[in-house]
Amino acid sequence: MFPIIQLGPLSLPTYPLALLLAGWVALEVGARVAQRLGIDGDHVYNAGLYGLVAGIVAARFAHVIAYWPAYRAQPLEIFGFNTSAFLLWPGVIAALAVAGWYAYRRRLPMARLLDACAPGALAGVAVAGIGALLAGRAYGAPTDLPWAVDLWGVARHPSQAYEALAALIVAGLALRMILQGSRPGAGALVALAGYGLSRWLLEPFRAESATILGGLRLAQVLGLAAALVALWGLRAVGRRAGEAGAAAAE
Repeated sequence: MFPIIQLGPLSLPTYPLALLLAGWVALEVGARVAQRLGIDGDHVYNAGLYGLVAGIVAARFAHVIAYWPAYRAQPLEIFGFNTSAFLLWPGVIAALAVAGWYAYRRRLPMARLLDACAPGALAGVAVAGIGALLAGRAYGAPTDLPWAVDLWGVARHPSQAYEALAALIVAGLALRMILQGSRPGAGALVALAGYGLSRWLLEPFRAESATILGGLRLAQVLGLAAALVALWGLRAVGRRAGEAGAAAAE
């Protein structure tokens, strides 16, 4: 593993750098796809950056609330920078809310904007996954397979690489659909369904996962729920397309 990149006298942590690169990749790919769909790519950058700032603040604030007894003893730690001191889902929700507010205020076509952003988001997930592999985060369960990686003296599944590969495959499928002229929103729904199913299938390869209800892996539950919602959305999009076609024929 390579948790630190040494550049002369500088020691740079791999994972935060990977997250920065993942954010840039997500925005750049999203902006390029948006241009192909007739949306100014700057809107993707603006919505993404506003959402990113809001997400970081919310994720940090949520961590402070959740672990307030520790912060109360050392209040200066509230303003410290620790990449482990963030709660993911509050940050994601805040980021999506602010980005959605930006799109609403600019009267952007929401379905097409989501189509543009979906492949970029999955490409960013893939980059972040490789960063996690290099840094030894979100490590896999023990295995004796020939492609296992050694971590702390134990051969483990490269679960981060599995997830990165799955994200790239789903991103490619969604991008192909979008560029071939799929119905607005269909590409984003395919991306959500594919990513949700991949989390459901690949989460057991991780060594540790948050659990609920006596042992169910939270990521699997959320992934399956996201996939089912996306499949329902795709059915609704197809039904509306069929109704629009029938109305045009009449």
